[in-house]
Amino acid sequence: MEEQTVLYYNGLSARPAEVRVLFLNEEFHLYEETGERLIEKFSLAGMAYNEVGNTHYVYLDAKGLQYFQFNADHPLAKNLPKLVADANPHWGQKLMKQKISVLLLVVVALSVGVYFLMLSLVPFLGMRMIGVQQEIVMGDKLKEVMLKETNILGSGIDTAGSRKLQAFADALNLSATYPIRLTLVNSDIVNAYALPGGQIVVYRGILDKINTPEALAALLAHESSHVNERHSLRSLLRSAASGIIIAVIFSDATGVSGALVTNANTLNGLHYSRSLEEEADRKGMDLLMANNVNLSGMKQLMQELEKEGDIPTSLSFLSSHPLTKKRIKTANLYIKQHRQNFVKRDDLKQIFESLKQTD
Repeated sequence: MEEQTVLYYNGLSARPAEVRVLFLNEEFHLYEETGERLIEKFSLAGMAYNEVGNTHYVYLDAKGLQYFQFNADHPLAKNLPKLVADANPHWGQKLMKQKISVLLLVVVALSVGVYFLMLSLVPFLGMRMIGVQQEIVMGDKLKEVMLKETNILGSGIDTAGSRKLQAFADALNLSATYPIRLTLVNSDIVNAYALPGGQIVVYRGILDKINTPEALAALLAHESSHVNERHSLRSLLRSAASGIIIAVIFSDATGVSGALVTNANTLNGLHYSRSLEEEADRKGMDLLMANNVNLSGMKQLMQELEKEGDIPTSLSFLSSHPLTKKRIKTANLYIKQHRQNFVKRDDLKQIFESLKQTD
């Protein structure tokens, strides 16, 4: 690039000086217009270029205090913008110059970040945009899928047992918001879980482990608390986050339900965080209190399940964080802190004994 003349502002004086500019070794050398004295050298890296109308500006330092200017017809206007841009690439250009391995790491990191953002965003939006009636419809659809899968796997629904279990639940006030509906599955699996909207599925395997009506009431109170606090909905939204984010944003209950029911893993037992399980324990005992059922039923339930050393991790009641001894200790503390004048629930005992005799 040949030596050219430009107007130079040194940052100290408001009046420009006419200087000669020579581009050499990726640097601009500024000389006095008369004479050979070098004023200063500036590297291309760190410069910024701007055009305002027919005037071009080249800022020589980060603060933009030192700069030179020239008109649009000046010889420097032809190539200088590209030289400055190439020497000062933006972050996207820098990224594209990286090795493939670095780019892959960036893509993976961004993907992981988006994934965890969705895990938080989808439940946040869904919990606010899905109403009670939509949630009930969603739970009913999930129940239909569960029934089909149960028949395929060879474990049918215990119709008579379901009626008795429903009668047991109806004798309790388990929810002021949702219709609590019970289904008993003929299977040795030790499991019970709640679906959104009030559907609760109980397997014969866990019923066989329960020896008192108070313990059964505790199980239903615990699962009903997952429904009442919308833990089931939150867990399902997290499980199916990638497939339902668009449906949630557009408040499409049918789309949400469709995405959830296609996620078969959610029907094998929901997994809650330790804090949600503890909340369901506490709210469940609140329900026992409200129904005049002996609070010791919660402790009995935990103790009876703790005896089984081969309980699968799919057991909803103990799935995410078994820590049964700690939960028993917490139940004992709750009982000590809450004086209870419970009554003998002969109605529950009668239904329970009939339920246990159901083949």
